[in-house]
Amino acid sequence: MRTLYSLLLVSLFFTACKNNKKFTHTEKNEDGSTTTTTVDMAGLTSNAEDMTQKMEDLKKLTPLTLDQLKALLPEEISGIKRSSFNANSTMGFSVAEAEYQKDEDADIKLVIYDCAGEAGAGIFGLSYWTKMNMQSESSDGYVKSVDFNGTKAVETYQKGNNETALTYVVNDRLMVVITGRNVDKDAIRQVAQDLNLKTL
Repeated sequence: MRTLYSLLLVSLFFTACKNNKKFTHTEKNEDGSTTTTTVDMAGLTSNAEDMTQKMEDLKKLTPLTLDQLKALLPEEISGIKRSSFNANSTMGFSVAEAEYQKDEDADIKLVIYDCAGEAGAGIFGLSYWTKMNMQSESSDGYVKSVDFNGTKAVETYQKGNNETALTYVVNDRLMVVITGRNVDKDAIRQVAQDLNLKTL
């Protein structure tokens, strides 16, 4: 399922933003299906000042070391032992990820981004805040904001490979993405609730 985040932000901001309206764009896919993306311009503009301040605060933080990020990856989640992990620093931001293989057909992937520093703040704005004000739906799945633990998260579903992902923020700096293949979305939320992520 293709998304139009960058295109919509650039081409629609100066038109729809002025009226604080929702903008809906429908795109025809190569297989004949359609993807409908809705942008809440009022949400983008009303929260712009808060987001600008948030990103400035993130830029001032010292990024975690790779060892500190690795320490945040649990040995097991929901009774499933960790099968692999990786931590790296690329283009100025750090990320750690781990996979938990339930069986041949089902697995869970945990990715933690440290949004501290210049590059990390950029990732936060593009991959979390932008998507909070967008909703996309097609015959193959959807992207939408949902309520989670008293705040907002981004839920993504891809029908083709039965994959559900939940993206949310912890401690005002860690962006967490939990993806489950052939795993119920309620189980993904439970994994997120069970995680105990604390910056060191």
